[in-house]
Amino acid sequence: MSLSNLFKKSPKKEPLKASQKEPLKPSITNDSLFSPEMQKKRYEAAMEFVKILQDRFLAPNGKAHAGTVLSTAARLAGTSLYRSLNYKNDITPGVVVLSKEVNEAWPQLMNLFAFYCKQNGIDVMSKPLVTVFPEQDKPPMDVAQVQQEFQDRYNEIMKRYGLDYLNGARSGMVACSIIFQYHCTVARDIDPHVATGIIAMGVVEGAKTAPPPLKAESSSTFASGNHLQNSQLTGVIRSIAENSTSGSGTRLVLGEGMTSMQEALSNGGKYILVHPEVLNQLKQNNIDSFLVYEAAIRIEIESRIAQIDFVGANVDKLLQAWAGKPEDQAPIHVRLMLWLKNNARTYGYEQNGNSWVLR
Repeated sequence: MSLSNLFKKSPKKEPLKASQKEPLKPSITNDSLFSPEMQKKRYEAAMEFVKILQDRFLAPNGKAHAGTVLSTAARLAGTSLYRSLNYKNDITPGVVVLSKEVNEAWPQLMNLFAFYCKQNGIDVMSKPLVTVFPEQDKPPMDVAQVQQEFQDRYNEIMKRYGLDYLNGARSGMVACSIIFQYHCTVARDIDPHVATGIIAMGVVEGAKTAPPPLKAESSSTFASGNHLQNSQLTGVIRSIAENSTSGSGTRLVLGEGMTSMQEALSNGGKYILVHPEVLNQLKQNNIDSFLVYEAAIRIEIESRIAQIDFVGANVDKLLQAWAGKPEDQAPIHVRLMLWLKNNARTYGYEQNGNSWVLR
């Protein structure tokens, strides 16, 4: 059963005040946080992000690792809370920031999560918080990897729904409750109190770990030893991508190494081949070469190319092998598969075996 379809129903009304029986009492007094309109936005944003997590972590057998999905949503909620506190932007990513404000704010997010769970019949606060997790439930990704891979998509969704960072954090707790409900009551593949502990730990990790700059907010990035404005770097990357795409036809051929070029030259199609010296220059300047391949795919998708084919590999097997692992550690051709898996549908493409076809 699709996790997102399971929860396609109206969001439950959030409490205006915490019950005296609740162990955690929110001190938020901004009434806009509890307006029906804001609740609806947080719920819809959460549902959209849950779908992204499902596409990213769902294995071909229809299952996802509960600890990985729960911790990912919780860490991003915590990261959004971190940003809501308006720290200086010069804190090095990955640095742990000890904060009285976080200590006061993160229990309020857990209180909201506990409220949702209780509405669905589970009192997650009936036992002490679990802090030691069974080996099979531990997430393989750390908080820095989660922030690096997901924070931009997460914040893009929140921004589209008109949610600021604090509301983005609260929307993240809605997502946590949706995922929790599925894994604890439908899939039943994790103990509810272990799941709650993973969520609590994830929120704290996200809220106390300085994240890397968001792409949309970063004023500069390293290139040739100096800072280039994002718009400049984007232009450079796009130019490299355009000059690295060769061939002709109505399909883009992707694959490991030279296999895509060989296939395109033999049977027709476009292919991406970045000059080794360009790759070396990107590496020297601490620029991820994947940005070039991503830009090349975007250019072809924007031109509505009919089909994108992978050759020399089984897409589903590779997606399964890399499910739950850090994307930035995967080979380029696998990262391209993961990118298409996560994004192609947005542009009107559907996966068909080793191909993505324009609907």
